[in-house]
Amino acid sequence: MLHRPSSAENVGAAARVLKNFGFSRLGVVEPPAWSGRPRSGGPGTARDDVMARARKLARRAGDLLDRAEIHRDVRAALAEATWTCGTTSRAVEGRRRLSPRDLAEEVARRSASGTVAILFGEERRGLSDAELALCQAVCSVPTDPAYDSMNLAQAVAVVAYEIAQARPSASPPGPPRSEPARHATVEALWERLREVLGRVGYLNPENPDHILDEWRRLLARAEPTQREVELLAAAARALERALQRGAG
Repeated sequence: MLHRPSSAENVGAAARVLKNFGFSRLGVVEPPAWSGRPRSGGPGTARDDVMARARKLARRAGDLLDRAEIHRDVRAALAEATWTCGTTSRAVEGRRRLSPRDLAEEVARRSASGTVAILFGEERRGLSDAELALCQAVCSVPTDPAYDSMNLAQAVAVVAYEIAQARPSASPPGPPRSEPARHATVEALWERLREVLGRVGYLNPENPDHILDEWRRLLARAEPTQREVELLAAAARALERALQRGAG
């Protein structure tokens, strides 16, 4: 998943390396500029222009661009994911920091029971703290500390290579595993808790996410199933109804 990429060339190069290593899904959170007029001044939108330029570098990976999933924001992009890893050169409090090889092992294990997403930040600033808060782990490519900023497409290539190498060989399926919680369900839970806990005075109204971020880390460590998060969300809804009756 490419988050608001600014370079058409990087989008095309990322599609090409994904094709090199046998991947078939590419997602993009589109930057605001994609909804404007094309840079060339021709017909269509800026997105059409970006994709046309990306295809020149993608070469025979144009089909990956044709199928690319375009999203309006990062929450929508990660909705079906059951586990997400963000890429960054920074250490992030409360998040496991993985090497590309460690990440590959996690992906091989987790993708058997749900959709896994790898989130790459935009070229100029990478991923923000708020965007990384949506991820259960972070991945850093071990570069020279004197120059730790990598080109977006090159970072995609490193991670894609490691994941491809760690793919499990064909083997008989193991016992079924419980479905991990989907990102959209977890986010719905946080929205409900923000409302309920704010109404009872548990959260600081000036900065409600300060405590909720700690709760996020707690829930991420627990790795709940879809059913378990649905139970928590149902409990929060019941509390909300009780509060509404009391207010009435």
